[in-house]
Amino acid sequence: MNLDIYKECLHYQYKIKKKSAFFQEFPIFIRQKLLGKFEIPYIEFFITTECNLKCEHCSNLIPFIEKKEHIAFSEFKLDLDVLLSKIDRLYRLKLHGGEVFLHPELCEMVNYADSLKKIKSIRVATNGTVIPSEKVLKVLAASKAVVQISDYPAFSGKAEKIAELFRMYGVKYVKLTGQKWRDMGEIKKRETNRFKSCSITRCTSLYRGKIYVCSRAAMMEELGCHFYDGIDIASDKRTLRRDILRIYNGEHCKACFYCDGDTDFAEEIPAGKQLL
Repeated sequence: MNLDIYKECLHYQYKIKKKSAFFQEFPIFIRQKLLGKFEIPYIEFFITTECNLKCEHCSNLIPFIEKKEHIAFSEFKLDLDVLLSKIDRLYRLKLHGGEVFLHPELCEMVNYADSLKKIKSIRVATNGTVIPSEKVLKVLAASKAVVQISDYPAFSGKAEKIAELFRMYGVKYVKLTGQKWRDMGEIKKRETNRFKSCSITRCTSLYRGKIYVCSRAAMMEELGCHFYDGIDIASDKRTLRRDILRIYNGEHCKACFYCDGDTDFAEEIPAGKQLL
């Protein structure tokens, strides 16, 4: 599936504000189609490979990464600044891992992202098993961030406890119940590239100064599978914009030969099943 930037930006804009279609579409049409602004719908910023779970079919391959580490706030800030200096708007920034509530500088990251006018909305993803500190709760409540809580059957009690805390502190959240995962398979070459039939190709990921088609592709690189799919955000503005469009069109996506993704090739499996 090739990504239609205009439609994807509208998709996230509709989630930000509940206005009539005309008042949502017209400003984006003017900016993108008439003024030539370069706006992107979504970036998943991979802030940590630390996780307290070992999900058997983790889409991000976290259990298989030997050297777990947090991205420092200074690196996070630098990468965001570089990216935003070369685009005109980002409709959704998602802070992702690993488990984000294990990151010691999460408050600084949320505060900084929240201060940037080019970022229109923020999501924070948690596996629903780590209770955030009071400091984190207050920072989240004061920001525009929405926390996405995964509610795996084996840990449902903890997920509900976190939701209760969020209600108490006024943190905005969504709780993902009844999730279905896909077994994306081993890292070995398929007969065909799965890009065109995969739904998570819209989940463009930023990790270590490079943008990948998704966070799994970024973690494949971390594991030593060098497909050279990542595009360098330090490249000049024109080159970066061109390469982002190429990712959206399935170029820079050799990793999609080595993964079944969220497609009919991948078997549906229970969410959050742990390795023994």
